[in-house]
Amino acid sequence: MKELLKKLCIDRGVSGNESEMLEVIRELTGTFAEVSADAMGNILVTMGDRNADRHIMLDAHMDRIGLVVTYINEAGFLKAEPVGGIDLRTLPSSAVKVRGKKTVLGVVCTMPPHLSQNDTELSKDNIWIDTGLPAEQVKELVSLGDTIIVCSVFRELLHHQVAVSALDNRAGCAVLVRCAELLKEKTLPCRLSLVFSVQEETGELGAGISAYTLNPDEAIVVDVGFAKQDGVPDEKSGKIGCGVIVSISPVLSTKVTDKIKAIAKRLEIPCDYEVCGGSTGTNADKISAARDGIMTGCISIPEKNMHTQVEVVSVEDMEKAAELLAVYVQEGGVRHA
Repeated sequence: MKELLKKLCIDRGVSGNESEMLEVIRELTGTFAEVSADAMGNILVTMGDRNADRHIMLDAHMDRIGLVVTYINEAGFLKAEPVGGIDLRTLPSSAVKVRGKKTVLGVVCTMPPHLSQNDTELSKDNIWIDTGLPAEQVKELVSLGDTIIVCSVFRELLHHQVAVSALDNRAGCAVLVRCAELLKEKTLPCRLSLVFSVQEETGELGAGISAYTLNPDEAIVVDVGFAKQDGVPDEKSGKIGCGVIVSISPVLSTKVTDKIKAIAKRLEIPCDYEVCGGSTGTNADKISAARDGIMTGCISIPEKNMHTQVEVVSVEDMEKAAELLAVYVQEGGVRHA
């Protein structure tokens, strides 16, 4: 699982620019499944019997948060805006990679503390990046609309935890790949579509398109959820080591959720739960409302420090999530009443 994460948590795939992930997914699954991409960029991995009377879809969004170049001033400094909900508190003095004609390294400008005032905190309208290059060279290498990724280093922590950026939601992508590996030598009672969807961080756009096109009988979304840590409400978080957080929501199918809970009990995965009074804030919201409605469930991997350069998950939780999904698929999901 750690090796999967290292391959997936690459400096690519800011929302709207996920095409470079196709070859990564093809490398990981192409030897035992059919891999393709739709017009929007969603990556589809197809397994099982295409003619089966049941069709199950598993979804994990592959896009990551980042920045986009919006202006280049006469001195060669780059102005940027967030793509997705990047944590602005973590940006000042961060190192970045600008994905221009070639990758250009830079740093997010910050005011020296000797000169700063309380009202000079970084805002989404005041992000400037210094590459150290002359203005002429910057304008030759960088164009408006180029994406920017905040640098991060993959670190192994104690108790099977890892820290790196983009675990939201490359952790979910790794779970789907691992689930596919567990199923590759099995005879499946259904058609299985693994969807690595685009643009979740900018409106859950890809999942809605893929659900409409595939029109599965049922779906499960895999994302990350808040892990318990100081300041995070207990009722909105799950403990790292619980296996998965199971979502309960009016927009989700009770049948799918109950099936997930039953399998988790059999596999002795303890689980935590997040109960939502409305939408889940995940791709499940768009998938469940596609066409004439798709029975949808949602599980999450507990994650600390979401939307930062040091997101933390447990690879043991991810392995349990993959096992749970593999059993769900092998049993053919649920049946319409």
